[in-house]
Amino acid sequence: MIEISGLSVSYSGKRILKDIDLIVEKGERLAIIGESGAGKTTLALSLLGLCKGKIEGKIKIDGIEITSLDERSLKELRWRKISIGFQNLDALNPALRIGEQIAEIIVEKGNKNFKEAYLEVINLISLLGLGESYLDRFPSQLSGGERRKVIIAMALANSPDIVVLDEPTSSLDTDSRDEIEETLKYVLQGKTVIINTHDLKLAYELSDKVAVLYGGRVLEYGRTREIIENPRHPYTRGLLRSSPSVNMGKDLQGIPGSFEYRERGCPFSNRCVQKTDLCEIEVPKPLRVGDRMIACHKGGIEKVLEVRNLSKSFSGRKILRDINFSLYSGESITILGKTGSGKSTIARYIMGLVEPDSGEVFLFGKKVTERDMSFYRNIQMVFQDPFESINPRFNVYDIVSEPLQIQKIGSKNSYINVVKTALKSVQLPDDEEFLGLYPYQLSGGELQRIAIARAIVVRPKILIADEVTAFLDVSIQAKIMRLLLDLQENLGLSVIFILHNVDLAKKVSDRILILNDGILEEYKELEIGGGIYEYEGTLGRIC
Repeated sequence: MIEISGLSVSYSGKRILKDIDLIVEKGERLAIIGESGAGKTTLALSLLGLCKGKIEGKIKIDGIEITSLDERSLKELRWRKISIGFQNLDALNPALRIGEQIAEIIVEKGNKNFKEAYLEVINLISLLGLGESYLDRFPSQLSGGERRKVIIAMALANSPDIVVLDEPTSSLDTDSRDEIEETLKYVLQGKTVIINTHDLKLAYELSDKVAVLYGGRVLEYGRTREIIENPRHPYTRGLLRSSPSVNMGKDLQGIPGSFEYRERGCPFSNRCVQKTDLCEIEVPKPLRVGDRMIACHKGGIEKVLEVRNLSKSFSGRKILRDINFSLYSGESITILGKTGSGKSTIARYIMGLVEPDSGEVFLFGKKVTERDMSFYRNIQMVFQDPFESINPRFNVYDIVSEPLQIQKIGSKNSYINVVKTALKSVQLPDDEEFLGLYPYQLSGGELQRIAIARAIVVRPKILIADEVTAFLDVSIQAKIMRLLLDLQENLGLSVIFILHNVDLAKKVSDRILILNDGILEEYKELEIGGGIYEYEGTLGRIC
């Protein structure tokens, strides 16, 4: 059992790990995930007393407080009680044959002679899929995957109770990674394991629990399957969106900005789409939310919009039946269904353009009783046909600046800069000639981009995109949808797409909601390691 409490590690006065609290039960496997520089290796080295930084806090291994042990006592623990598979493949001695290197650990730590140790090495190396002939080779004669197996063999040499593996699949090709993963499933049975990795598929396959590390702090901690299938911290969601091994449908999205070292506030605040002033100045305390711990002032990814019990009839025909769904900060969802199924009616109801038979809308947790200026400051809609939704008597400047005037944002003198910024963000010119053009002088693709610029010029939190590519050719469709995903990432938008195209929905959605016979159902897109999407057959039948 490993107990870590209040662990901080500093180098030259700079804290790399900050107030880490984790417990790994006997026989449990914990994956520590995060970007390079998060502090994963520092944590691994600290567990074996190999960290050169200044350590504060406590680390207990089976009740033994190792941070207070001298080097002699630590050596007694290493390779017997706890061992490590180092990340760097150069950890192998280039001047020694493989068999000698592994046997050396058993001789030194296992109190056996060389002959006895060598026989154990033969058995161990065979478990890892390497033949006896490999023991006579030098590290330079092995591939990256083979050297990685040797490092794992060294970590397992004395059958330690606890094994720490630092990026066991890094820098390997896909086939080698898969082979190492299958090997680890077998050889780690029954052991307490900590795996540092940025390979989310490996974490999903090998661990029971996962701790998400960023800027030296644990931001989310809980059961692996629950966290990877339903991330609750904005950073965890960003990691998943960036990973092709777990994000098999939606186009990959990065995390805005870059890491900035900070002692004050949440370490992720400069990149977070839902940050507040508090996030900049106060470190969030880990709070239990269900079965997991989340370090976020808002308790995790916040719900920005909720529709409850929406029903609507036209001419006595029930179009929508008791519709319920939610939208979360920074999320993109798609409402998918046949033409005429009522998808646009849902969007128009949210915007206050359709009177329902029944239903309620909640914005940031508060019931919407009227669509006032504040409501439209937070939520905007891009309509299906820009030629109908844009005033033909307005030029480009008038179209994009109109929401600023209605919302009384800034002064008229400041409008021009805001308009130009919005046009640049949708990849349109911002020169005087373009600003003076009228809708009839623009292509359908340009006009739809202007409609998007008009929607985002007031910096809303939520954007509804109703079949925005319906009248465009395929190449322009792709550009518009890519643009919307980029805007979502850069501006932190929460987006509702209204679509009838199954393949397009897969590419742009965190979640898909299917509208069929007036009933809305959710189908998740997550699939680990390939295979058929859970919702694919159903979508094909109704869309």
